[in-house]
Amino acid sequence: MSELTGGGHLAAALAAEGITRVFGIPGTHNLEIFAQLSEHGIEIVSPRHEQGAGFMADGAARVTGDVQVVVTTTGPAVLNALTALLQSFTDSVPVLLISPGMPSTHPGRGTGLLHEVRNQALALEAILGDSHRVTTVGEVPLAVAQALTLIRSGRPRPASIEIPLDLIEATGPGSIHPAVTRPLPVLDEQGIATAAEALAASQRPLLIAGGGSHGAGEGIVALAEALGAGIILSANAKGAIAGDHPLVLGAIGFLPELPDILARADAVVAIGTELAPSDFWPEPLTLPDTVVRIDIDETQMLGNAAVSHPLIADATTATASLAAAVKRVRDRSGAEAVASGGDAAPGPTVERGAGGWPAEVVEIARAAAARDGQPWAALSEGLTAFTQAAESPVVIAADQTMSCYYGVQTGWAARLGDRYLYPAGAGTLGFALPAAIGAKLADPAARVIAIEGDGGAMFTIPELAAAVQDEVSLALIIVDNGGYGEIRNEMADRGDVPTGVALRGPDFPALASALGAHGVHVDGAEALTAALTSAMERTGPTLIHLWEDSRASEDMLGR
Repeated sequence: MSELTGGGHLAAALAAEGITRVFGIPGTHNLEIFAQLSEHGIEIVSPRHEQGAGFMADGAARVTGDVQVVVTTTGPAVLNALTALLQSFTDSVPVLLISPGMPSTHPGRGTGLLHEVRNQALALEAILGDSHRVTTVGEVPLAVAQALTLIRSGRPRPASIEIPLDLIEATGPGSIHPAVTRPLPVLDEQGIATAAEALAASQRPLLIAGGGSHGAGEGIVALAEALGAGIILSANAKGAIAGDHPLVLGAIGFLPELPDILARADAVVAIGTELAPSDFWPEPLTLPDTVVRIDIDETQMLGNAAVSHPLIADATTATASLAAAVKRVRDRSGAEAVASGGDAAPGPTVERGAGGWPAEVVEIARAAAARDGQPWAALSEGLTAFTQAAESPVVIAADQTMSCYYGVQTGWAARLGDRYLYPAGAGTLGFALPAAIGAKLADPAARVIAIEGDGGAMFTIPELAAAVQDEVSLALIIVDNGGYGEIRNEMADRGDVPTGVALRGPDFPALASALGAHGVHVDGAEALTAALTSAMERTGPTLIHLWEDSRASEDMLGR
């Protein structure tokens, strides 16, 4: 039972759990925490805004798959970070937020104390669902173990710990409590067998893989090949499977052709996906009667789909087992046909252009990607050329911008192991740059690229200074259409006069230079590829500016 300050117990518990880095900004109420973090050898990454800290942790957590930690001070700092934590919650990203709270004896109606929020825990619970306010110094290491146990078990989601600021400096006994991990659900073998029978009887099966499918690529491919099924990816599933596999139709959730493709399917396997409107437009999805759903979260089984065959399991185990079961059913059917004097059932066709499913939708998917990606063709082509030449994984952190959800998502050819970090659920702006910084710090060998529009970039552009300070080598691509292009188009499509959407943007390369980064303007795919290659060889960040050629830019920029 060590006698430590609350901050000391916190740092010791984090270090014991293998936490080596935190993202956060010191403040008056958390000084003891930062002193103890340094004492325990934990690296501190300082963003320029707490929202940046949250997005950095989110990006690092997505590429590592393990918990990342944000430390803020009280009140406004917590509220600043909550936008990022909302994004982590909606996209199932494991982030732990640690903050001081009002003193343990603070009056409920307040006194006007610095950074006062009368019930900070309510704000945290409204976003995260789980917020723990400790009541004694000795409870701090237990709270860390409980939070990490919760985050690492089942569906990963963020959590928070609030420590009354008087307990951070106070001294008391406490013990390290190792976090535990809840075992994965036992695979329902009967459910697997029943689902396999239904899928084996289908003629045009379709697989939809979401962000929860990373690590399950081998099983997903095996299942698709056993069925002859096409595979559609959500944005966050890019890189879970090699994009050039013959059965991959692409990440085409945002394209209007998706309902047409779904209408042709007589069975769907949904793997680690919410089937949410933010992933797959339009809504609601029209699904066939046979829907096999694989998800670690039992409550998710009931959302956005009528499921005929629910399989509560991790994607890696379930897809491999289901693929083997489908193969057994089809082998058995073929043997029975031969024994009865008939012909063996033909195996599924998996080559594009060979006729039948999925070849009938490949042309749809390709045509859709070519059409909708046209304004951003040079962007996608330049990224693809850079990626194909890269010897290490490429990580693209995307923003909620047309160049990403219409262009890069469909047009960038991701390889197996590449990652596309996309803020799907909450749909925040300003995610890409700080998330890319976090991803690069977590995976130094990766080639990391952030992509933002000129509007969203201004939400978190100061984090370029943080990347300069920590010598984070990455590329930030800003695609400039003169403002909020998507909203401008929505206004015009309603018959409204676009208002409040045209922005007077800065000289982005000059702004990068002012912040200590390298800045350059490029035109065309070849120039972009060259600029990306050069950026990866440079110490520190590079901002690459592109003009967009679209109806939005024609209106707002006159280009």
